[in-house]
Amino acid sequence: MKHTCIAMVLAGAFGAPLVGAQAQTAPGTPGETQPTRIERVEVTGSNIKRTDTETAAPIQVITAEEIRRSGKQSITEVLRTLPSNATGGLNDLTGANSFSSGASTVSLRGLGSAATLVLLNGRRVAPYGLADPNFGQSAAVNLDSIPLDVVERIEVLKDGASAIYGSEAIAGVVNIILRRDFKGALLGATGSTNTKGLYNTANVNATFGVGDIAADRYNLFGNIDVYSRERVSFRDAEDFLNRPQFFNSTRYRTGQRAFSSYAPQLNLFPGFVYNPATLGESFIFTNAGAASANPCPPGLQRPGEQLCRYDIWEFQEIVPKSDRASVFTRGTIELGSAFQAFAELGFNQVKTKYVSPPQVAGDFGSWFASGPGRIVNIPEVLPPNNPSNPTGDFVAYRYRFSDVGPTGVDVKSDTVRALLGVKGSLAGWDLESALLYNENRTDAIATNQIRTSVFTQAVLNGTYNFLNPSAGSVTAAQLRVNSKDEAKSSFAIFDVKGSRELFALPGGTAAIALGAEFRREERTATPDPLKVQGEIIGYGAASAQGSRNVTSLYTELNLPVLKGLEAQVAVRSDRYSDYGSSTTPKLAATWAPNTKWKFRGSYAEGFRAPSLTEISKSSVSAFTTVEDPKLCIDGSQNECFQPIGLLIEANPNVQPEKAKTYNLGAVFEASRDVSMSLDYFWITRRNEINILDLNEILRNEDNPDPRYAGRVVRGQPAPGQTVGPIQVIRSGFFNFGRTKLRGVDLDVRVRNSLGDMGRLSSSLLLTFYDQYRIAGTASSPFVSQLGYRDYPRTRATLSTSWDYGAWTHRAAVNHLSRFKPYSAGDATAAATCSNAAPSSVYLGICEVSDFTTLDLGTEYRGIKNLTLSLSVRNATNKKPPADPLVRPANLEWHSPQGAYFTFGARYAFN
Repeated sequence: MKHTCIAMVLAGAFGAPLVGAQAQTAPGTPGETQPTRIERVEVTGSNIKRTDTETAAPIQVITAEEIRRSGKQSITEVLRTLPSNATGGLNDLTGANSFSSGASTVSLRGLGSAATLVLLNGRRVAPYGLADPNFGQSAAVNLDSIPLDVVERIEVLKDGASAIYGSEAIAGVVNIILRRDFKGALLGATGSTNTKGLYNTANVNATFGVGDIAADRYNLFGNIDVYSRERVSFRDAEDFLNRPQFFNSTRYRTGQRAFSSYAPQLNLFPGFVYNPATLGESFIFTNAGAASANPCPPGLQRPGEQLCRYDIWEFQEIVPKSDRASVFTRGTIELGSAFQAFAELGFNQVKTKYVSPPQVAGDFGSWFASGPGRIVNIPEVLPPNNPSNPTGDFVAYRYRFSDVGPTGVDVKSDTVRALLGVKGSLAGWDLESALLYNENRTDAIATNQIRTSVFTQAVLNGTYNFLNPSAGSVTAAQLRVNSKDEAKSSFAIFDVKGSRELFALPGGTAAIALGAEFRREERTATPDPLKVQGEIIGYGAASAQGSRNVTSLYTELNLPVLKGLEAQVAVRSDRYSDYGSSTTPKLAATWAPNTKWKFRGSYAEGFRAPSLTEISKSSVSAFTTVEDPKLCIDGSQNECFQPIGLLIEANPNVQPEKAKTYNLGAVFEASRDVSMSLDYFWITRRNEINILDLNEILRNEDNPDPRYAGRVVRGQPAPGQTVGPIQVIRSGFFNFGRTKLRGVDLDVRVRNSLGDMGRLSSSLLLTFYDQYRIAGTASSPFVSQLGYRDYPRTRATLSTSWDYGAWTHRAAVNHLSRFKPYSAGDATAAATCSNAAPSSVYLGICEVSDFTTLDLGTEYRGIKNLTLSLSVRNATNKKPPADPLVRPANLEWHSPQGAYFTFGARYAFN
């Protein structure tokens, strides 16, 4: 009852006018009243220019002014806080061990980055170069490659749009629209920090432009944007983020200095099993009798232990260092009275530096080397003759290469975008055509890694001195190796489209749009040759090489059937040179019975084409651990936690994902100053492309089904056994998943005149899910995810701004509802999460709490040409809620900074 009352009050109190077309007065003779010319514009979700921008599809518009006043400093920050954004995106904060390190993406409706189409000025953006095989990430666009300072507005279409734009437009479309022209000069700078002087960022930008389209018939402008973000380690922020139950946990020990048993002092373990032929595949089954071969520094030994521990937390990062720089230019020139030529050229560079603890050795596990096609191990047992082994017997060990130095990944991503086009009117047609080339090149350098062959021989020969590394004949410099992975992704696109009015109908004039597009897609990922050969300890390799042509034809009709009743009919056919064709229709309608109400609905079919990393020549080799169902008898065997090699291969027979999207809504405009829209959405997706589950492969090892046959590769059986150990599991991409979701979007806006006290503008944006169900295969039952791990029901933002003279003050409340820390269907977790014992998994935390924060901001324009601003996000310095499985904070949903201040200044030159 309480929630219902709050909803009713807010619905009646907050709202704003619908976005309308701008009216321009045509020039004329003095004193003569000229008729008003209503400009026709193209709205995201339609190729037909129109005067009414409130279409059958719900669209959220975020203006440059709103972005600036929020204090957000990247497109990623803007989009990831939208109520319609959910889990399933990439985040550069947590990308150190990701296949797509350094990328940040958006995931509308939680359907994955590849189900949200990102456009730049209405055209596609090439995906991030590094290939991520995980579900929903194979065609992700790195939002950090798009400069924020030249953004004019962002339009978020919350409806399926494959009939308009093609592949990926399943959950919706994010159209980032940049400035089209600029005259003069504008300098800006911002800086951010929190109450502890952490999370510091700095941004400087400049925009210069000459020429006026109306007066000079041309415009040319350019923008330079430079951004830097400082690194924040766990130790820097632990007093705010860490929690006593995390620190005191005997399972997690978050923040404890005596943490890892992989230490530079060389820990030896007599309780182990291993493969005597390779001195590998060891399994340490007890710490009894374990001890360090060297004395321990103070504070790095637990009570009752003889082991040395290592403090990894000084290297654990909350935020990695990042630097971005971009240059964007655009030129426009009038070609006679009816046509206009335009060109854009942009370059963006993003550098992200991840730092991690030094590499380890010991009972490390196996990994797969794709070059020789075999499992690679290092010696995980020291032989009796090794000078660092004082036991006189074979002994397992754990060791950390502090002499080699902290590991890291340095990512450099360069994006180039060049566009040349022409648009205008001819014979009643609004025409536009352009040629676009967009390329992303990303290099990832893994630093301070260990050379496999050098280390293996050093152990076997006793030439690496674990006890005193500087005294051995094999030194850190000989072990150390840096690897470089290179990736490239590119689009070359030619498109042409036109729209025009057709004939009169009772409700107005019918209009049509026709268009064609040819796109060349190329993608390569070249891992370091040493990785391919298995020569870098613990590192697999991701490779890809593929290209294809995509030819698209599309049409759209706008039919004002009756007064107030308008229909949209669209269809698009996309032919891919690899898998075939997809044809997607869309039907939509709006009905306005009067000036206050408008009802709208749509049905759209959508698809996501397999990415080149899923369907072309590509593979990912790595290592993981599994439970061998044939050799794990009672949980004590090595095979119960078996390190194995993993090979993920592309599938040339994979087919596109398919979806159906339904939307039904109403818009109520009580007055020019009060409006509300409520939209019900329902999405079903099938044929989802995902990696075949390893446990499912093991359960079906003897099944002759082609999906499973030959995927488990075993070695020779041990004496007395008939089944050999697992060496490699070969997985791949298949169409088998399904998702059903539904919910509502609420958008309420109000403007209030305060007379001499200015104007108040308020809004409420809310997304609520009442169903989110996932089925792992085409035949398995759906399982409800709502309220479970990473599937909160509600996300909302309530904001208000007060314009008074030269001041604008802003306040916003952001809300994310609670969810359980465990996955749906996990009965064991549900039964045990209330156990608060230090050794428990969930530490008594059965819910990740609601997270509600308050943002404040002010802007001052009282000095000529100068704008000053200050914003505070999370003004109450609220700590992120405790999530026992993601410590110290769940950065997918919660910001770690606490109260976060952004200062800004902009100066315009006349």
